[in-house]
Amino acid sequence: MQPFAPLARQTRWTARNIAYNLNYIPADKLAWKPAETAKSALEIVAHVAGALSGMQPALAGGDYAPQQPETPADREAARQLLLERAESYAAALEAVTPEQVGEVRELPFGTLPLAQVARMPVIDLVHHHGQIAYLQTLLGDEENHFDMEAFSQL
Repeated sequence: MQPFAPLARQTRWTARNIAYNLNYIPADKLAWKPAETAKSALEIVAHVAGALSGMQPALAGGDYAPQQPETPADREAARQLLLERAESYAAALEAVTPEQVGEVRELPFGTLPLAQVARMPVIDLVHHHGQIAYLQTLLGDEENHFDMEAFSQL
C-alpha cells in the first residue's frame, strides 16, 4: 500500500493543469507582472518547481533543501520544468512506505510529522495554480480551463 498515492495523484494533476493553463496566457505576457512585487507566470512555475524539489529529500529522511530554479525563458521550458519536478516529487511520495508515515522530520521551521511535510509543497502547488488562473483573468480570459484528460486520472 502506498500511503501517499492520493497525494501523488493530486501533485500530478495540479502540475498538469498549471501546464495546460499556461497555454491560455499569451506568450508575450508570460513574464508580465500585475505589480512590481508580484510574480509572473514564469516566476510562479520556478517557485513551485523549487518547492517540490526542495522538500523531496525530506520525504526519504534527508534534509530540506530549498531551491529556486532559474526562471524559465518561455512556455515550453516552464511546462517541462514543472512537469519534471512534479513527476519526481509524485514518485518520491509513492516511495514512502506505511512504516515511514509516523516519522517526523526536522525542518528549519520546526519538527513536523511526515504526512504534513509531504503535503506542504502540494498545498503550495495548488495555491499557485490559483494564481496562474487569476493572471489569466487579469489578462482578459473569462473562462476556466481544465485539462480533462489529466482530471480523469485524478
